[in-house]
This record gives sequence, structure tokens and C-alpha cells, in this order.
Amino acid sequence: MAEMKIHLIIPCILLLAISSLTAQPAAQRDPCSVSASVPDATFTLAIKDNRSDFQQGEIIPLVLSFTSSAKDRYWADVRNYDRSGRLDIERYCIQPDAPDPLESYFRVGGFMGGGLGTDQQLGDKAFTANAELNEWRSPKPGHYRLYAISYRVWRPPDPAEKTPWGRIGIILRSNVVEFDVVPASSAWQAQQLHDALRLLDAPAPNDEQKHASRILRFLNTGDSTKALAHEFLGLNQQQPAGWDLMFGLFGSPFRQLAIDSMEKEIVTPDHGITEDYVRALVKLEITSDPAWNPPATDQHNPDAGRTFWAKYQAHEQDLMHAETKKVLSALPAKKGPAKALTIEGVMMSLDANDREISQALRPELIAAWNDLPLDLQQDLIQNRWSLIAGPEMLPILRKIVDEPPPPWRTMPAMTRDAALRHIYELDKSAGIELINGDLLNPRAEPSVQIIRLLPAEDIAKAIPPAIDRIVHGDGRDLDFTLLDSYVGSESLASIQTVFEADLGKWGCDPQAKMLRYFLRVAPAYGTKEVDVSLHARQTTGCYRLLLQELGTALPQAEQVAIAALDDPDSEVAQDAALALGKWGRADAEPALWARMERFHRDWADRANDLRSTPSYRDAGSRAVALQQNLVYALCAAKAWICPPEKLKRLEALSLTGQQQEQIQGWIKQWDQGPALIQPTWFPEDSPTFSVLQYQALTLDQLKEKVAEFPPQTQLQWQFWQPGQIAPPFSMTKQEAVYEDVRAVAQKHSVIIGKANQE
Repeated sequence: MAEMKIHLIIPCILLLAISSLTAQPAAQRDPCSVSASVPDATFTLAIKDNRSDFQQGEIIPLVLSFTSSAKDRYWADVRNYDRSGRLDIERYCIQPDAPDPLESYFRVGGFMGGGLGTDQQLGDKAFTANAELNEWRSPKPGHYRLYAISYRVWRPPDPAEKTPWGRIGIILRSNVVEFDVVPASSAWQAQQLHDALRLLDAPAPNDEQKHASRILRFLNTGDSTKALAHEFLGLNQQQPAGWDLMFGLFGSPFRQLAIDSMEKEIVTPDHGITEDYVRALVKLEITSDPAWNPPATDQHNPDAGRTFWAKYQAHEQDLMHAETKKVLSALPAKKGPAKALTIEGVMMSLDANDREISQALRPELIAAWNDLPLDLQQDLIQNRWSLIAGPEMLPILRKIVDEPPPPWRTMPAMTRDAALRHIYELDKSAGIELINGDLLNPRAEPSVQIIRLLPAEDIAKAIPPAIDRIVHGDGRDLDFTLLDSYVGSESLASIQTVFEADLGKWGCDPQAKMLRYFLRVAPAYGTKEVDVSLHARQTTGCYRLLLQELGTALPQAEQVAIAALDDPDSEVAQDAALALGKWGRADAEPALWARMERFHRDWADRANDLRSTPSYRDAGSRAVALQQNLVYALCAAKAWICPPEKLKRLEALSLTGQQQEQIQGWIKQWDQGPALIQPTWFPEDSPTFSVLQYQALTLDQLKEKVAEFPPQTQLQWQFWQPGQIAPPFSMTKQEAVYEDVRAVAQKHSVIIGKANQE
């Protein structure tokens, strides 16, 4: 039976219309001229319910079916959407031609993608997917022949095949279907518009609103264009149907009407104007001007492209500034929630040069706080505090904390923690009092980051009741957190008794925290219990991640982790490799190299069996995963550096083409010259940094890594200019962090320059 496995496609900035995960071949002059690349998989295209006649602007529903006569060979992506609203893993070829409604939008690239999806193994039973032709083509009245090219199907790479994506893309070509489009009657168009707006404006289920937004998007009349501008607020959380509404504006044949209608909504009192709204309007304006069509790539003159895009970005910023000023002028007439959204939208749209305006708007945003959507309130408090920071927020923060404590690790709980932190920053004594209240409240579970704000004597008061609850089998997550970080050896005997009574039966989180406690206060005993717990495998599956869950306590049990590299359970060996790479000391490196060498010896004669499939059941798939984790542990370790000479050694030991190609990519980055340090300023108080093969480093980890680089290594720092990220992150703060890291680099003769900032 065909199997399905859920996975997450990570959101990323896509510069191509076709997702890179589909491994589409290089661009061809006529993509519709390609043939199927394999004979043992088929793709059938049909129009739903066998319809053949449609009115212009009516949704044309398609059914895509995939089968294969080859067993365990091919898989298909089940995703039918992208986070940006469009999924281009099929290309629709239509005769006569019909325009792509979003050609202008995707012409300039740079949009957000990603989403949840599954992998479906293909077999004799057809796997089907649904699509709507209107997404890709806007046929006018006439008779049409349609077929599709699909890049949805893929197979795992054979051992010698090299691919950076872990899959080999398959091209499939469908059969041809025919249909007719007739001119739409005005009565039908009016009814479609009425029905769509009725559902959009009513508290309808999300799927009904989604369908309504697509009816409105594809209707392509003057009235529907005006309605799209009126209905559009923002994207993602701001408005679930927002992508379709915005795309409807870009796809409308009445482009100037779309722009004029959006401009009109700016001064409409009950229409909130978000940053997404302003950016969509600006992009509509730019893409309506042929002068801003991107030039063809000229490999002989790359400076021409860079010059164009620099001018494009400056032009976009000028338009953003102009439109934001219009919104600012219209702000006094806005009412209720529309005013709150507009204030926030203006503050998000302003660049760093408009700091005085942003500061002037801050009291207005705080005054309109209750009119903001809850998710936006939470986002501002957690991730964009700098927009609203100030003592005026204290009553709002206090109100959040005065609410009954929400369940642990939920969005409201994280917002409550952020509120407590901000109260502490604004009024330390009040913050300490409130954090103490949560710490001693049996129903509240503040995070350890919040608890650390308290004086040691206050934390000490919470320890006896926490230990008592653990001993009596009623321990909360917070109690085990306190045990992990704050309890001393005076409680060792009682915790030992409790732990050993349920050895191997504990949940993963409390088990890890108790083991970290033991490693801190009684290292020899803790090491023994880690080893025993690692081999207690009858009741739970916690042993598969136990070593990584030890985190910074791992060095105390490093020898257990090194021994686990040879565990017969591949998942335990993988866990050991990753744990040693993340938290192991430098003396763990030789053990990882030895395990990598043994892997090479064990599988060199069976390399053809190293083929990873989504089912992950066979020995070959598990071995591929072990190899990947060993490589990652060695090349991206915290405690040592892995420059090109080590990477080349890793490449020689790797047995799959995919792994070799990945390593070759890292070597190329080292050899190309100064590598780029890329900061991610979200959330702004917890930035992360990436450089070469080292990803998502904290600031402290980045400084440690920079200190490990060979002397005279040259690096470049990426600065984010106004307009490149939202909200704009202070150049002053970027400079401060840059200088902090550069000072560390200088001490170790590592050179860090500025990539794009004078």
C-alpha cells in the first residue's frame, strides 16, 4: 500500500517561480515542448466533472492524477498551496495562448514561499491533486486545448547521483483536454460578485471564505477589481484570504483601476491600511511601468543588473515613502480598528529616517491598543517591542499579567512571559513582584528566562514546594525546570529515589531535566544514570533524543555519547553525533572522525544500498541519515572549526553523491573569498547569524566561532538597509553588534569588513 509521510517545507525567499525543491531542470526556450523523462510513471489531466464549457472569469477546476508501474521508485509532493498563494510545480500549456495573470508580480522575484506538505508514494492506485487553471492562465472566449508539465514527482537519488536537494526531479507530461470559454453574462457576473462578497463579509468558515476570495480574484471585472481593493487588508495572519485578494488586483485586466481603487481606500475611514497593503500598491505601480521591467541577465555585464536593481530598490523606497505619507495624512479620519491597523501599518512602513514620526505615532498606537487584533498585539509585545516600548505600555502589560495564567508553551503564555520581561525593564520592583507571583502560583509556569530575572533569594523560596511536588509525583514542568537550574545537592537523595523508582518510564522532558540536575550536582552518578536511561528502551522512545536533550550538560556525559556513536540503533547513533557536534568538547572530534571512517569501511562495498526513502524503514535510509548527521556534527561543530582541508577529508569519506555535493558547496564558499555573515534580526532582541556552513548561531556562538577561524580569515558583514527588512532595524544597533563581533575577531587576527555599508 502507498505510504504518506508529513514533512515541513521551510519558508524561504524564492527568486524563481518554480520551487527549488522540485529540482526543475534549467530553463528552456519552450518549457511546454519537453517530454516525460521516465516511462514508468504517468500523469493524467482532467477537468472536474467532465465539464467542457465555462463563462469567462469562471473557475476551471482540474484534477491531476499520478500513477507508477515501478514499485517503491517514485514519490509525489502532495502540497497544493504555497505560503505566497501559488505553487508552481505544474506548468500549464494552452493553445491558443492565454496570459499568466501574475506575470508582472513574479517577474521581479523575491517572494515568500513554503508550507506544510506530504510525500505520497506512487503505485497502481492513482494519487490525485486538485488545481484551478485560472491560477496560471486567464483564457478569453474561445476553444482551447490544454495539457500540463508536472515537476511534482521525484525519486530518491541513487548513491552516485549528486543533487543538493536530496531528490531527483522527474518530468511528466499529461494528456490533452479541450474546453470552451464563452463571454460571461452581466447577470452571472453580478451574482458571482454578490455571493463572493456575502461570504467574505460574513463569519463564514475559513474554507468558504477561501473559495469566495478566489471567485472574486478570477472574476476580472471592473466591479470585482474595486471590491478586491475594498476587501484587501494584509497577508497571512492579518487576513487568511489576503494572498488571493492581492493577487486578484495584480491579475485584473483593469490595472489602473486597481491602483486608483487602492488609492481611494487609503482615505476610506473604515479601511485599515497595513504595511502589506502599501507594499502591494507600490508594487502594482512599479509593475505597471514598463521602464521598470527587469533586464535580461547579461553574464558579460553583471554590473548592469546590479545597477538596475539598486535603482529599482531606490525607486521602490521613494514610492513607499510617498504612499506612506498619503496614509499618514488620511490617518485622522480613520476610525476604530481601521485606525489601529493604519497606525501600525504606517509605523511598519516608515524607514529609519522617519524615527521622529514613528515616535510621535507610538502614543496613538498604544491608545488604540484594544482595537488591534489579538495576534498583532502578541506579535508587537513578543517580537517588535521597540515600536511600542515605553512606560505608557505598563497598564496594558499589567492587564495581560492580571489574566489567569494560560497553558504552558502556548502563544498567550509566551506573550505573558514577554509582558513580565518588559514590566521588569520598565519598573524593576514591580516586575520582580509579578514574576514572584507567577513563580509561586501553582497554575503559572513562567519560562526559565523570566525566572532568571529574579534575585537568588526569591528563587530559593520556590524550591522547597517544587521539590515536594516532584517527590510526591505531582511535579509541574516548572518544578523540573527549577530542579535543573537551581536546586543544590541537598535534595540529591530524594530526587535519586524518585528517579530510580520510575527509571525508563519518565516523560522525555522531566527525565532530561533530572539527568541534567544529576550531572550538575553529582557528575559521576549523573553519567551512570544517563547511560542506564539510554539503555532503558521498553516503555518510552525518549532514548532516541536523550543525548541532545542534555544540552549544555552533555560534556559531563561525553564518554557515554561517544560510546553511543556505535550503538546498533541508528537513531541513537545519530542522536549522539548531533549532540557531540552541538555541545561536545574539542576532544570529541577524534571520536566523530573515527566513527565516520568506520561508517565508510562498513558501507563502502554496499554503497548502492545507500538510498534514502521517505518511509525511512530500510537500513540504507537509516545509514544515509547517520552519514548526514556525522558530516553535520563534524563540519558545523561548536567546539572546533572545519575549514576546506577537513571538508575535503569528509568528502572523501562520504559515500553518496548528495552528501559529496553538499560538502563541495561548502568548500566552494570557503574558496570564493570573504564569506558573508548574515544576521537575522527577528525577533530583534534574539538575533541569529549564519556564516559558511554554520547556521542559526546566537551572538555568543558567533563570537566563539569567529575566534576559531584561522588567522587572516576574511569575512564580510551583511547590513540590512532601510526597505530590505520590516520593520527596519536600526543601523545604529547593527553597527554596534558588528563592532562587538569585529573586536573579538581582531583579537584572533580574523578580518571582518562591511559587505554593503560605508
